[in-house]
Amino acid sequence: MLLVPLALLGWASSHLAFAASEGSVHTKSVRTYMNFAKEVDPAHILSMADLELSIALSTPLVVFNNERQVVSGLAETWTILPPDRVSFTLRKNLRWSDGSQVTAAEYKKTLERAKSLYGNDLKALFEAVTNIEAPDERTLVFVTKGAATESGLLLKLTEPMYGLLALKGDGLNLSKTVGPFFVKENRGDSLTLEANKNWYAYASAMPALVEIKRPKDGIDLMTTFDKDDWPNLTSGSSLMSKETLDQLKSKGFKTWQRSLDKVYSLYPSKRFLKNDGANFIKLLSRKVDSSSLLGGLAGFTNAEQFFPRGYELYSSQQPKVPAVDKWRGKGPITVLLLDTAVLAGMRTNLAKIISTVSGQPAKIEIIPVSKAGDRMKLGDFDIFGVQIAVADPNFEGAMSFFVEREPPFIPSGEGAADFSAQLRAARGLPTSADRAARMREIIIRAQEAGHVLPLFHFSSLAIAKPGVDLSEVPNSDETILFSKVRMR
Repeated sequence: MLLVPLALLGWASSHLAFAASEGSVHTKSVRTYMNFAKEVDPAHILSMADLELSIALSTPLVVFNNERQVVSGLAETWTILPPDRVSFTLRKNLRWSDGSQVTAAEYKKTLERAKSLYGNDLKALFEAVTNIEAPDERTLVFVTKGAATESGLLLKLTEPMYGLLALKGDGLNLSKTVGPFFVKENRGDSLTLEANKNWYAYASAMPALVEIKRPKDGIDLMTTFDKDDWPNLTSGSSLMSKETLDQLKSKGFKTWQRSLDKVYSLYPSKRFLKNDGANFIKLLSRKVDSSSLLGGLAGFTNAEQFFPRGYELYSSQQPKVPAVDKWRGKGPITVLLLDTAVLAGMRTNLAKIISTVSGQPAKIEIIPVSKAGDRMKLGDFDIFGVQIAVADPNFEGAMSFFVEREPPFIPSGEGAADFSAQLRAARGLPTSADRAARMREIIIRAQEAGHVLPLFHFSSLAIAKPGVDLSEVPNSDETILFSKVRMR
């Protein structure tokens, strides 16, 4: 996904610690700050913390290798059965973390649960599949709407939200998983994960434990990293002053960084669209400049369009936002921004620009990451400014996340602005290339219509203190995975 995949809402930081040398008795533990959800569910991914936990606690049928090729995950093999079926055979002797046998029927129930609870967020898969069958203990069969060879099913199934989960009544049992870790203890504001030695890719070099704490709101974990004795690895973004990054490197800290994989955008709410909000966004697009917004920060590029250059949905045709003479709505304009310390300086600059364009004072409201989902559902604001991961190799899943989740980041209107209807039609096209081409058109139209204003692109970044080796974590991964870190 997403996204990240996806995907995604807010910041996440990971911290690792390790003691002892190879060949001796040692304790390996990961210690991490994360803004994780109150109800952890690997099938429900809205933030980078959700993504990291989903990857840690579940594994899908197929996964990406370091070269971003689709390879076996829980499925040992798969076969396309023309015209409309794909059959997966689970690995032989596949077991849960408690040692019990995994069955295809359990996997079928997991996917049915995800569809029932989060169908609006997972349309990219479930609108392409008409049925899922489990004819025996090791076989799962997906029946596709169109030709299986053109369904893009394998790419969709790499997303961690489609991983196998242990069900317990109407809920989850995360103390039993098929992922690299399982939940040993959940104390509400902290989690402890333990390595799953029955995981098909288990390695003794993996951390034995992952300790997770919820950080205090407003703390910039990147700039305080060298002053905090507890962590030895932190992950966040490339947005920081050059002086801060140079200072961290001067202390012998190592970095891991993706190419541009995040976008910071302004999203009008459905409420604001009824108040001539689309025209306001169009006016704002001609006034705002990312460099002046961010002041002395480095590690970003101005965003000409929503997706970064090099991504599947980047368009060779730049958006042409029509000129608008004035905004005819009524103010003041309420802007929601996440409580992110590194972007604190942007708040004042953004308020000034919005006030200039609207002719009225802007009301900037700062909220914690944990409240973002609830406020989006309430819709009691005009503009939401937030950073989201946009380099998910499953481009159909990425578009569905932005346009079709409820509530959507990019809201639809009527007629030519009904992007949700256009996306549903695009998924009905026969080939992946056709679908990608149409989706490029849709995201450009959304920007031209004033339903989204991308401001700048930036990167996921991790910084490690001496003793933490990130050399086995490829830059193609969406985040630092606990199972790939090695301690030296």
